[in-house]
Amino acid sequence: MFNKWRRFRLAAMALIAACAVVLGMTAPASAGIQGFPGEEGQYHPVTYSGGQIHSRSVEGEARDDRGNILHVWRGGDNDNIWISLSNGPAYPLPATAGSPDHAQTWAAPTVIWTDDGYRGNFRIFHTGTDGHIYQHRIQLTTAYQLPATLPYATQIPNNARTNTPQPVAAAALPGNSYMLAWNSQTNNDIWTMFYDGTTTTFQSPQVVPNAQSVKAPALAAQVTDGKDSGPWNQVVLAFTGLDEHVYMARQQYGTSTWTNPKWTEAWTRNSPSVALSGSGYGVITLTGYDFYVDSLLIKRNGEVSGLYDDATLFQWTDNSPLAVISGNSVYYVRNGGVSSGLWWKFVTDFGSWATPPAPQW
Repeated sequence: MFNKWRRFRLAAMALIAACAVVLGMTAPASAGIQGFPGEEGQYHPVTYSGGQIHSRSVEGEARDDRGNILHVWRGGDNDNIWISLSNGPAYPLPATAGSPDHAQTWAAPTVIWTDDGYRGNFRIFHTGTDGHIYQHRIQLTTAYQLPATLPYATQIPNNARTNTPQPVAAAALPGNSYMLAWNSQTNNDIWTMFYDGTTTTFQSPQVVPNAQSVKAPALAAQVTDGKDSGPWNQVVLAFTGLDEHVYMARQQYGTSTWTNPKWTEAWTRNSPSVALSGSGYGVITLTGYDFYVDSLLIKRNGEVSGLYDDATLFQWTDNSPLAVISGNSVYYVRNGGVSSGLWWKFVTDFGSWATPPAPQW
């Protein structure tokens, strides 16, 4: 069965490439390496205490420094934003202070964990149905449980807004800081904004030079053990260009200067996902034109190499899977559709890989 599916995919890719030649288009990249070292051959259901999570979008997921996991998702039969701590009960997030309504979104929510030197903060970001970007900041109790009263949404300042069906990207940074990235609501620009956890202030939004897209970007920071900035101090922005190839731009943390976006061989109609490990490696995940899951390998010297096929191959999705890092372990979460639910699997342990090349800027 496995070889049969691989032959089917290769034949499909050949057909797409032939059509592209006839139509005068650039052909999508060919099938790549079959899976990462140690990658699982099957997915498992993402669960909470009530069973498998069902959503209209891909979920958001983050871990704190004690291993607590916060799952955040858009409802399977509504637009409410739901959360579950460490696979426990699901709760909807409230909208605004004093409002009986629940926070709603038409896009996948995003969650990160930032270290404040105490219990830290889970920060949930979502695009409101008005296009503005909102945040819910959740600090666990001293017993490391969800607070009895969940926080309502606060609007991100500086008129940060995007298209309502598009998510906002976020990356945790040292000192309780973080960075946001989103696609412009009025043109093809990609904006980023830095939040300084020390001064508790936002810097002015900045356009990423030469980064043009009609899709939502993805953002990640190279970290060690999930909280401290690694010696390479790297922030990576991945996005789908106007030519529908995936691009990557990098920033050395603290410089506020982006490298010129680098073209990659990966081709997608959707937004990618990106995750970086403390070892210096990272991944960009996407769905190819055949709706199968593909990945690019990131090295800390700025190289993007290889095109890796999902080891299961025949597990397809029309949305890019969420790439999640826990320590140096990589996991993928994909949406099999509302009726199928959310699914996860282990991909690889970058901690067992050879030391990557040194950073280059």
